[in-house]
Amino acid sequence: MNPLEYLRQRQRRVRRNLEAIRLKRIRRTTTPPYSYCKNCGTPLKGMYCHCCGQYALDTHQPMWKYFRQYFENMYQYDGKLWITLRLLFTRPGFLTREFNAGRINSYMHPFRLYMLVSVLFFTIFFMLAQQQTDLILLLSQGRSIPRTLVNDLKQGQAGPDTTVYARHAEIFLQALEFEGLERVDTLVRWSEIDEDLTIQRVTLPLCLLDSCFRPSSLSEDEQKEFRIIRKTFQELHKNEIVPSTETERRYIQLFQDLQIDTLTCLPRVPIYDWMKDDSQMEMLRERQIAINTLGSLSKWTPFYLMGLLPLLALFLQCFFPKAKLRYMQHFSHAVHINTIVLLLLIFPAYVMLVKFSKWSEGYAPDWLTDAFLFLPPIGLLLYVILSFHTVYQESWLRTLRKGIIFYLLFSFVALSIALLLILRLIYWVSHYS
Repeated sequence: MNPLEYLRQRQRRVRRNLEAIRLKRIRRTTTPPYSYCKNCGTPLKGMYCHCCGQYALDTHQPMWKYFRQYFENMYQYDGKLWITLRLLFTRPGFLTREFNAGRINSYMHPFRLYMLVSVLFFTIFFMLAQQQTDLILLLSQGRSIPRTLVNDLKQGQAGPDTTVYARHAEIFLQALEFEGLERVDTLVRWSEIDEDLTIQRVTLPLCLLDSCFRPSSLSEDEQKEFRIIRKTFQELHKNEIVPSTETERRYIQLFQDLQIDTLTCLPRVPIYDWMKDDSQMEMLRERQIAINTLGSLSKWTPFYLMGLLPLLALFLQCFFPKAKLRYMQHFSHAVHINTIVLLLLIFPAYVMLVKFSKWSEGYAPDWLTDAFLFLPPIGLLLYVILSFHTVYQESWLRTLRKGIIFYLLFSFVALSIALLLILRLIYWVSHYS
């Protein structure tokens, strides 16, 4: 038996096994709850009515089964998804040939698979992007922590020995973690003193207080809250009333600890802040710009990638005219390639989100991580070449040459379009912000 015939028989065995697994799963998990269609009265011979097409739904099933059926019907997340993903990675181009040959029932539809992967990818990506952006904006408004002080703190040469009243203590702990310190909750301890005040009681090393914090003025809301505290204290003191509620006891304690002046209502004890002067409005403005930018990106990036699908199919048709495939057959190939692109972008996208803030702060790059960032583009090039060879059945030398030229040319076109869209977005944000 020649190798070509052996591969054909093996391919037929794989298809038969997949079909057997699918039929076994269906017969084991799907049984009609009644014998007649409730829509048209036709006798049922399966889970779907052959007359009107209605699904034989059990209306007395628990809620979780409704959600399971929705996702199975909408995204086919069951066995078809895992089989499709496995074949998508392990056998480049095989799913495209199966789809073009009409064998589509054993696998997830290409466009449905692409929609599922893109929804998950962009939802998670922009959620993480929003979190990282908020952290970067908050840290950019704070005072920098000296590197020598960070090294001393890592060596355990200081401990929490000074208690003050300060703002944004929880963000300051994030800044210490951002600098690479571990177990910062044992180095800086803080607690809320009042639910209406943004001021916390903070215990930290004196060296951190001297190098990072500065006394700051009170906001209008804080001054209003201090007037309420003074008024409550004066009423209790004038009428010689013993505080009975938790709020009254807390106000008495705050009045004594902060040494609130009875005339000006301002505390004599300094209130510290590690953020820069007049940074609140600047941070709000920058955050609004970041929200508008991320909102525009989250809205248009999926459309941009989806718009590349017909262009990618057109490139495939131009590069392989002798394959005698119709445009929609090239389009199914383009959908599978774009799905692989999204899956391969997961790792570099995560690394870029996590490392971007550190790079922007002047951190030394991690060369090992940077090297791994080049693996997805190289892996995508190899995948494209293997997929071309499977789908279009050309020689390896011809496929290699076309694959490299196609990869470089289409990457240049796609990146050029993305650059134009980004420049237009930057102009829009700078013009209207």
